[in-house]
Amino acid sequence: MDINAPPGRLGVVIDTPDDGPPVVYSVKASSVIAGQLLVGDKVIAVDDEDVRKCTAIHVSRMIGKKAANPNRKITITRTIFLDETEDEESTDHFSDDQRR
Repeated sequence: MDINAPPGRLGVVIDTPDDGPPVVYSVKASSVIAGQLLVGDKVIAVDDEDVRKCTAIHVSRMIGKKAANPNRKITITRTIFLDETEDEESTDHFSDDQRR
C-alpha cells in the first residue's frame, strides 16, 4: 500500500525490530498522514527504494532529506486481522495502480 506524504515534517516515529523491516512505532495525532499510516505498519520502500533491510534511523533520515519534495511515496505492508475470533491474519501489499 502506498502512502503519499506531502512536504514537511510527518510526525512519525519508526523503530527497527530484531527481524524484519522498519516498523511505524508512533504517529502524532497532528500528523498530516495520521489515519493513513498506522502504528505497526511495516515500511518497505521510500520513493520506490527498498528499505526492508535498513535501520529506522536510515529510513527516518531518508524521509527527512526529502522533506522539501512535493510528494514522498512511503510503501508499507499492513497486517489485517480477518476476524477477532480467528487466529489467521492477512497482509495487504498493493500499489495504487492495483486498486484501480
